Amino acid sequence: MKSRAKVHQEKFMVKCLACKKTVDVGINPKVGKFITCKNCDMVFEIIDINPVILDWPYYDDDDDYDDDYDGIDDD
Repeated sequence: MKSRAKVHQEKFMVKCLACKKTVDVGINPKVGKFITCKNCDMVFEIIDINPVILDWPYYDDDDDYDDDYDGIDDD
């Protein structure tokens, strides 16, 4: 009779960049996933999983303004 070891899945924990408290990123973290710190409500993005690294999310707001500017003054 063969015995099978149970696969133990552990949660990944990292420190919040804002409040330094522990943040649970779950069992299967994925690059690009957004995580919210339950202590300070700041949102972070997972940028690497080996090891798990959080960073401030990057929002490219400049794209909204590029279409409005043609480089010519109207004056």
